Amino acid sequence: MERFQSGSDPVLEGHNIWVETAKTHDFDKLASILCDDIVLMPPNDTSLYGKGEVIEWFKEYFANFNIANLTPTERDVFIAGDDVAIENWTYMVAIKPTDGSERIRDDGRFLTIWRKQNDSSWKISHSIWNSIRPIGSGTSRFLALMKRRPANADANS
Repeated sequence: MERFQSGSDPVLEGHNIWVETAKTHDFDKLASILCDDIVLMPPNDTSLYGKGEVIEWFKEYFANFNIANLTPTERDVFIAGDDVAIENWTYMVAIKPTDGSERIRDDGRFLTIWRKQNDSSWKISHSIWNSIRPIGSGTSRFLALMKRRPANADANS
C-alpha cells in the first residue's frame, strides 16, 4: 500500500464534500460521492445498505441535529492497488439538537474505503465511524434521540 500526502491525495475532494455536507445538508452533493452499493455503519445504529438508505438516514439525522462545527484533526490515506483508497481520520464535532437541547460535543474517528470508478472519480464504498468518548458522556445521537422520545412512544408503535 502506498501512503499519500496532501497535494497528491486522490480522495481529498470527496473528503471535503463529506465534511461540507455536515454544514450544508446538500444531499445531492453527498450522493455524488457515494457508490450505489455503499455500506455505512454509523455509531450506535444499524448498518445501512445502498445510496438510498444512506441519504434517508442523513435526512432524518439533520432533521434532528445540526452540526455547529466539524473539524478533521488527523488524516491518512493509503492506496491499495489501482482502485481502492483507505482513509482514516479523526475529528472534533459540536452537534446542536434542533429542539434546543444541550449541545453534544464529541471526538471520534472514521475509516472509509473509496473505490475508483470507471470515469476515474472516487466514491465511498464503505464507511464506519465512532466516538472515542466514554459511553454516557452525551455523545450518542441515539441516546439523545431516546431521551427526547415520549415515554409512551413504544406502546403506540
